[in-house]
Amino acid sequence: MLEAAGTRVLVGDVGGTNARLAVATVYPDGAVVLDEARRKKVADHADLEAVVQVVRDELKADGQTIPDHAVFALAGPTGAETVHLTNANWTVSAASMKARFGFDSVTLVNDFAAQARAVPATAADRFEVLKDGIARADAPIVVLGPGTGLGQALVMPVGTSWRVIPTEGGHQAFAPVSEREQAILALLQRSVIYVSFETLVSGPGLDRIYRSICALDGIGIRLAGAPEIGPAAVAGDDPAAVEAAEVLSLCLATFAGDAIVATGAQGGCVIAGGVSEALAPFLRHPRFIERLVAKGPMTHYFEPVPVRRARDGFAALTGAALFAPLFPA
Repeated sequence: MLEAAGTRVLVGDVGGTNARLAVATVYPDGAVVLDEARRKKVADHADLEAVVQVVRDELKADGQTIPDHAVFALAGPTGAETVHLTNANWTVSAASMKARFGFDSVTLVNDFAAQARAVPATAADRFEVLKDGIARADAPIVVLGPGTGLGQALVMPVGTSWRVIPTEGGHQAFAPVSEREQAILALLQRSVIYVSFETLVSGPGLDRIYRSICALDGIGIRLAGAPEIGPAAVAGDDPAAVEAAEVLSLCLATFAGDAIVATGAQGGCVIAGGVSEALAPFLRHPRFIERLVAKGPMTHYFEPVPVRRARDGFAALTGAALFAPLFPA
């Protein structure tokens, strides 16, 4: 039972690059208030328990105690008490967390399940509209997007509440549309055993696309990694970087369109993830929606479907709080 003043929950959004932790206060009406998120580099810590230890020490120094409940949104398949992250060498054990830190409960959920759960609880002004539409109130919403990996989940209305269905849709086989994408795929297949959408539509994917373009055009590699390629693309400073961002965004559009028709998501599509934020100008180009809806005889299916970009970088923390077992279903 929630306390009238709200119940504190330690929440975490853990990807392949960063672990963001915060203390959330969950109120009886379903409102969630986060304190300042604390970001820790995954590469700088042995495991998630080491991060929680650091955060517990920081809370203690601030005169606070660690909450009795914890929910961690993890970039990897969940549904068990032990989870292995897909893009980081971390294993997270709920039982070990409870034993070490004395939590009453530890819940492990998929990171995009948390992103999806946050969507109904997020104000409309925290989204950017990429395509107008009239969402069906009884239909699922698909939430997807690139970060270190490519996540996807569904959120469905069930009575007065919401049910989240995590997926691993980002690992579907990549399907090129243009001749340039076909050439990039052929080049990648020389060194990558299985090319999924995540192989290209992700932070590491931006680097792969950029390097492929440089190789195909016989030009030198000037930029190293997504942190350099993304800003250069937005600024227009490097033609190969600009094309790499364009290719990634169009491949993301293909993936999003496939996800909508595959899941019946006439409740809408929400695009999230750090890469989507960094490359937002490319998602605003008319070609993005043109590619997303280009499904031959099924193009008409997209007419009522709204497509939005999430602008709340901490939405997964809010969504994680709503998975706490103390919260009524």
